Amino acid sequence: MAASKRELPAFPSQQTVDAFWGKVVKDPEDGHWIFTGAISSPDGYGRVSFRRDGRSIAVSAHRFALWISGCDITDSEMVAEHRCNEPLCVRVDDRHLIPSTRAENIRYASLTRRLRGPKGGADTGWRTRYQRSIDVRSAVRDGWNEKEYLDAARPVSNPLDEPTLF
Repeated sequence: MAASKRELPAFPSQQTVDAFWGKVVKDPEDGHWIFTGAISSPDGYGRVSFRRDGRSIAVSAHRFALWISGCDITDSEMVAEHRCNEPLCVRVDDRHLIPSTRAENIRYASLTRRLRGPKGGADTGWRTRYQRSIDVRSAVRDGWNEKEYLDAARPVSNPLDEPTLF
């Protein structure tokens, strides 16, 4: 069965691309590039909305990053895989964000234990993925701050997993 094509304009305008990059904060040390714009609920991914050719278009920020890097995101079988496991990262790089298939993305998510979906778990400090993304965005919105990013992104241990005193 042939993959279906998504209806998208040929390419976003330069104004849209510039607006996107204006909402990205880069770790100066070769780390994440965090999208600080709109965040989807409940999945916690960044969201880019714009108008082109009289149409309203909404695309996840990580797919948008692949698109403007030259990747054909109209292929419905292609997904954007976060190798870095940071939902707001838009850095197209082998260690951060790559084009992939749904099957490979699910396999990788399973291997890295992030397959549970948008619900909070021990690795998010029992926050939802959406709340974690809001915390991360707030931590870096005014510029990269490693300590604030790590505080917002870090796993918080589950008290039930801690050893008891007796």
